[in-house]
Amino acid sequence: MSNERGISVEVVLGVSVVFAGLAYPVTGTALDLTSPALIAVARALVGGLIMLPVLRVVGGALPRDIRGWAWATVIGVCNITITLIAISEGTRLAGAAVASVLLNSAPFFAALLTRLFLGERLSALRAAGLIVGFAGIVVVVAGEPSGEGGSRVAEGVVVCLVGAFAWAAAGLGMRYLSVRDSSFDVWGATTAQFFCGGVLLLPYLAATGAAGTDWSSAELWAALAFLVVAAQVVTYAGFYFALARWASARVFAWTFLVPAVAVIVEAAQGDLPSGLTVAGMVVVIAGVAMVTHPRAEVAPAR
Repeated sequence: MSNERGISVEVVLGVSVVFAGLAYPVTGTALDLTSPALIAVARALVGGLIMLPVLRVVGGALPRDIRGWAWATVIGVCNITITLIAISEGTRLAGAAVASVLLNSAPFFAALLTRLFLGERLSALRAAGLIVGFAGIVVVVAGEPSGEGGSRVAEGVVVCLVGAFAWAAAGLGMRYLSVRDSSFDVWGATTAQFFCGGVLLLPYLAATGAAGTDWSSAELWAALAFLVVAAQVVTYAGFYFALARWASARVFAWTFLVPAVAVIVEAAQGDLPSGLTVAGMVVVIAGVAMVTHPRAEVAPAR
């Protein structure tokens, strides 16, 4: 399905998913050279600066009133401040395997929130697809025994679930604004969120610091460039572009593909996945196919 301007939502989401998946190994590289807090702040604030000239090209603009900035602050707290902290701290506390599963529970929260607040009904096929997709994520992680677990799993679980809920809530907010006003400026709102959420990350950076950062490392600068431009600007903008055109559950289901992309990247680097991991990837793809199938648009009868 394409929008009225001929831009394929599937292509936009596909690019966003690939970049989000690539962010995992790139982040791993950057963490060897700097702190999680510095990465989070750079992604948000530098991403916002990059978006400023983009706004001029696409005809967008930053919010012009207090209401617009209030929305940007609320959504930015959820999808920038809380989510980026949850990704780094959840992984540190619970380990990459647990964190990747729980952070990808966002589609379930999104389906619930949009049903409660936006009245978006969830068909039986779409609900089944969400369950199948998440089951595939669990299988993918189970098939990767090399992942190291964290030392404070219980705390990490809570942090990850908070991050997943915050990401879903941010999507709900953007979906609400897009549906409520057909002229809603997705580009301007996204840029404003980067700045608002990024500023609120500064205390996190001040508290944890950036000690040990190798500023002379070309590898660090390359990693940060990718995380800011691709993983932050392109991925977020693409995701919100899709939310303005598709139901929330349908868009969020694509995030199930992110860990599968990360596994494929590792395979390309010579770290071949196990048979269980491959099976999980197939299940994930099947779940996303169910959620995005045209028949999933039909709401169940009451």
